[in-house]
Amino acid sequence: MVMSWVAVVLGVLQGILEWLPVSSQGQLSLAMMYLFKIDANQVLDFSVFLHIGTLLAVTLYLRSDILNLLRKLPDYRFGYANQQNRLVSFLLFATILTGAVGYPLYRLLHTTAPLTGEAFIALIGVALIVTGLVQKYAKVRGARETADLNLKDTVLLGVAQGFSVIPGISRSGTTTSFLIFRKFSSEEALRLSFLMSIPAVLIAEIGLALLGGLPTISLLEALTSLAFSFLFGLLSIHVLMKIARKIRFWAFCVLLGILALLPLLGYLQ
Repeated sequence: MVMSWVAVVLGVLQGILEWLPVSSQGQLSLAMMYLFKIDANQVLDFSVFLHIGTLLAVTLYLRSDILNLLRKLPDYRFGYANQQNRLVSFLLFATILTGAVGYPLYRLLHTTAPLTGEAFIALIGVALIVTGLVQKYAKVRGARETADLNLKDTVLLGVAQGFSVIPGISRSGTTTSFLIFRKFSSEEALRLSFLMSIPAVLIAEIGLALLGGLPTISLLEALTSLAFSFLFGLLSIHVLMKIARKIRFWAFCVLLGILALLPLLGYLQ
């Protein structure tokens, strides 16, 4: 059971961290396990559940892009023949690949997390370090736009996003970094990363509800966490994206990853 004040704290953290190139799921998993002593099995479910609030925030933020895509869907044809087809094909098949990669990983983590709490925390630590290193070496190398999307971009981004189901691997950080590696401009990389999150998180929430049900928290706690996740996500999206370009968040990720691994040193003695 998650207390109401804990739901508020976790909702606020999710709303703020989701837009940064650090893993909101990783940070929340560590907070839930270390600070609030929440069971590792529930951590996975609850960390995914919290994304509903930020999903609503990013949907509202990108409403004009989404409405434009929906208006063009009746004329959609498979392929990358024009800009609109490219974007729809990219989002559609990247989401399918994300599910194909992410679902088996999620089931594996869901099965092993309750049995190996220390190893689960170690996995989060290693994943955070990997995220930090990817961020460190992601440089702005080009000025590609949506009109330049191709099948290779789709495959690479879909697979990369699938691995973000691992707590500690930043979805936004990983997808943005890969888009920059693919020579997209930083602004376009951020926009595409946000757009990718909407179908991926929506399907993850539906799948979670169908396969395992919602986390075992009360309706009040659920609504509280979602409300604060949405509110702080919406309020911080503009400001935090500017800050994210200036602060060395890669170093923050690596430091948190190392701290997560420190408690395991006792097992080596």
